[in-house]
Amino acid sequence: MLSEYCLFDNLRVILDGANDSVKKHFDAELLPFGKNKKGERNKITFKEIKSLPVSNNTAGSDKRATLKFVNSAPKFELDGDRMYAKHYQGGRAAIPLKLSKNIVIEYEHNTSPAFLFNTIFPPLLRRHLSTENKTLLHASSAAINGKAYVYCGWSHSGKTNGLLKCLEEGGEYLGDDKVIMDKNGKIHPYPLRINLFGYNFDANPWLIERAYSPIRFRWLNWWNKRANNALEKPWNKGPLRGSWESIAYITKTKLHSRYRPADLAIDSAEKATEVEEFKILMDTENVDIEKLAYRLRSVNDEEDYFYKKMKAAVDFLYGPSDLYTDGMEEEKIIEKGLSKCKKVTIGK
Repeated sequence: MLSEYCLFDNLRVILDGANDSVKKHFDAELLPFGKNKKGERNKITFKEIKSLPVSNNTAGSDKRATLKFVNSAPKFELDGDRMYAKHYQGGRAAIPLKLSKNIVIEYEHNTSPAFLFNTIFPPLLRRHLSTENKTLLHASSAAINGKAYVYCGWSHSGKTNGLLKCLEEGGEYLGDDKVIMDKNGKIHPYPLRINLFGYNFDANPWLIERAYSPIRFRWLNWWNKRANNALEKPWNKGPLRGSWESIAYITKTKLHSRYRPADLAIDSAEKATEVEEFKILMDTENVDIEKLAYRLRSVNDEEDYFYKKMKAAVDFLYGPSDLYTDGMEEEKIIEKGLSKCKKVTIGK
C-alpha cells in the first residue's frame, strides 16, 4: 500500500508498505501540506522490508548502537553503493551513497518512525531543495501582518521562544526548528509540529493551558527543576545520584512533546512570505553577507545526520562520495535570500 505526500514545487514523498506507526508519524507531519498533486516530481520513497542483508564492512558495533547517551552511537555497514545505518531506537535503514531524482530508502520493519522522519528525511529534503532554488534553514519563523520574522541559530539558542513571542502577538506559524527560504528571500510554510520543552512553557506561560492541565505541568516542572538542582550539588554521588538522574530524565521527557499548531489554537500561514526581520542568534557582529551565508550553512550541518554522523563512516569505509557536497549551491541561495530581507540582525 502506498501513501504519498507532495511538498513544495517538485517533491513527492512516498511510503511503500509502511506499518501503522510509520504512517501515523508521517501523516502527523506531512498531511498539513495538502492533497497529492499530479505530474512528475522528484521522489523520496521509504520502503519497508522485513530485514536488510548483513555486511561485514562495518564502522561501530551493535552494542554501541543501542546506547542512547553515547555520542556518535549509530552503527554503519557498507554494502555496495548503500550504507546501512542502525540507531539506538532499533532497526536499520539503507541510505544510497549516490543521490538522484528518485531516492529509495529501504528500512527494516522495526525501525523507529522518528529515526526515519526526524533524522534521515531532513538531509534528503535539504539536498532536494537546492533544485527548487530553496534552502532548509535551522530556524523558526512566524508571520505578523503578512511579514515574516525569522530566528536562526544553533540548537537551544532561543529560536522557538522567538517564534512563540510572535505567535503570542497573533502571528501565523511558518515553521519551527526548520524553515524553508527561497533565493528571493521569501519564507515558505513548513508546517511540521512545534517542538516544545519545559523551558519553552516557562518562558511562555500562555501556552500551558493549551497543552497541559496547569496542575500537571507545575508538578512535572517542579520535580524536573528539583532533580536538576540536586544533580548540580558536588556531594550528590552514588545510588542517590542515579535516582535524581532518573527523575530528571523522566520529567524532561514528559515535559517535551510535539504539537500541531491547531492543537494549540495557533493559525498557520498558507503562502510564501517576505521577510521583515531575519535575526541570527549569535554574539558576533559586523559579519558580511558572504561569510554569514557560510556560517548559516554550517548551522545546517549541525543538524544534518549525513554530514554530522555518516560522513566519517563513508570516508572510512567507502572513500569520497557525492552524497556530500561542499554546500556552495546552498550558500549562494542563502546569500541571495538574505540580500532580499528587509532587515538582518545579529545578537541574542
